[in-house]
Amino acid sequence: MKEPDLDRNKRFGIEIRSLSNMLQRNMDHHVKKCGLDEMTVMHGWVIAFLYKNEDKDIFQKDLEQVFGIRRSTVTNVLQIMEKKGYIRRESVEHDSRLKRLVLLDKGRDFYEVMDRMTNQMTEETLQGIEDEKLDIFFEVIEKIKENIKTQQEESND
Repeated sequence: MKEPDLDRNKRFGIEIRSLSNMLQRNMDHHVKKCGLDEMTVMHGWVIAFLYKNEDKDIFQKDLEQVFGIRRSTVTNVLQIMEKKGYIRRESVEHDSRLKRLVLLDKGRDFYEVMDRMTNQMTEETLQGIEDEKLDIFFEVIEKIKENIKTQQEESND
C-alpha cells in the first residue's frame, strides 16, 4: 500500500504549472510541425471561438469574458490577427462604437488545419485514460475553479 503523500498540498501548484508547461510545449511542437507557427495558441483559441460562433455577433468584450483575459491582451491579439488577414472588425448598425469580429477565409482555413491537429494531439495525450477518470478530472477542475472564484470574491469584500 502506498503511503500518503504529506506534501501533496504543497505540490499541487507545481504539478498544475508543470502540466501546463508540458501541454504548451507539446502544442507549440505540433503547431510548428503543421506549419502554423506564425500564430500563437491564443490566436488559435480565438479563431476556434469565432468559427464555432459565426452565427452570432462576437465582440472584443466577449473574448475577454470567455478567455478570462484583460482588454489590452485581447486588443493586441486582435490587432495581430487583423494585420495577418485572419479576421476583420466591422461596425454594427445600432452602435458605431462596437466592432463585430468577423472570421475571414484565411481564418477558416487556419481553423480547419488547427482543429485536425489538436484533435490528434488530444487523442494521443489522453490515450489510456478511461472516460470515467476524465469525468472525475473535469469535476475536480470545476471545483478548483469554483474555490478560486470564492477566494477572489471573499478577498474583494
